[in-house]
Amino acid sequence: MKNILVAIDEPKEADQLTAHAVEIAKLNNAKIWIIHVTEAVPKDFISREAGPQYLYDRLAENNKKEAAAIKQWANELTETHQVAAEGLLIEGSVIKSIKKIVEERDIDLVVAGHRKRNFLYGLFTENKKKDLIDELKIPLLAVPLQ
Repeated sequence: MKNILVAIDEPKEADQLTAHAVEIAKLNNAKIWIIHVTEAVPKDFISREAGPQYLYDRLAENNKKEAAAIKQWANELTETHQVAAEGLLIEGSVIKSIKKIVEERDIDLVVAGHRKRNFLYGLFTENKKKDLIDELKIPLLAVPLQ
């Protein structure tokens, strides 16, 4: 196991998820890839929905801040735990983006958070973890989030 992908959805989850990844990485001398998948910012006027420009500017600015935060987490892992780490912000679909990174970076394990939801919630929303498990051909560590 040489590459571990940590998929972060919320910043408050980062420490909990990366802690698990660090333990596994130290045992296997592996590199950690921290990613966050976000909504894509339309690049041209035609692909944008009707709406004021400041909404797109705000989304682009938020993406820049998130990218900087992810790179900072990766740097802190390297400095604090002496584990090779790299952070990436990816724009697009969660499942497709994670699958693409897994293939491109030769990922051996995906670490993702899991929250318990009730039955009705599951009926009316997409189940990204199940879809991810179905799409990937590698192990997925689902960490229960508090």
